[in-house]
Amino acid sequence: MAKTYYAEGRQVAYLVRGLFILGGLGIYFSIPGLHWGFFFGILFGSIILGEIFGGMWTRKRRRDKKARKTARTSGIRQSSSNKSKSSAHSPSTKTPMKKLTDAQIIKADVRTLSGMDFERLMELYYIDQGYTVQRVGGSGDHEVDLILKGKEGYKIAVQCKRWKQDVGNDIVLRLKAGKQVHSCYDAWIVTTSNFTKAAKEAADKLNIKLINGLSLDDRLKRWKQT
Repeated sequence: MAKTYYAEGRQVAYLVRGLFILGGLGIYFSIPGLHWGFFFGILFGSIILGEIFGGMWTRKRRRDKKARKTARTSGIRQSSSNKSKSSAHSPSTKTPMKKLTDAQIIKADVRTLSGMDFERLMELYYIDQGYTVQRVGGSGDHEVDLILKGKEGYKIAVQCKRWKQDVGNDIVLRLKAGKQVHSCYDAWIVTTSNFTKAAKEAADKLNIKLINGLSLDDRLKRWKQT
């Protein structure tokens, strides 16, 4: 970049030199009787003035570049400083969510609950319906979150999905396998959303009960009112 500024300075020097030579010669030839020394003085003066102006141009361009670089550096440092201050005033790690009590889980909007709290809500619901409930969940659950055991003694595998998107047939197929792994007689999927067409068709063939968001809302509403 320094060479570019130098080249610009030389161009300015040549331009100024040419203008002064043309102007000086115009004056020299317009005034009769001037000594020839004025002619050479005009030439040398034009060269010196051109060099002066060219050097001034180069120095000015370099100063401007240095000022811009300093301004950018200061801006980056200021931004980094602000980020550091912001980090100092904010926690470095996420604040752990406060664990909800059973009463808070029951009163909360079901769609605001975490996946674990949703499972707990459904556990409380089915306990109140007269089932013995075993929490499964976690790694290797084979899509089974709860295992219900009714008065008749048979077991039901339940998958709880607090989802916004529709539940697909892949969940249905995996629950079918989970039902067999946990030796359950029946299998249900409970979700806050809905089910895809493929999921409904698969569940119908595999005799898996589907409970969508509308049905769940109605059941919970009646339960909370009792």
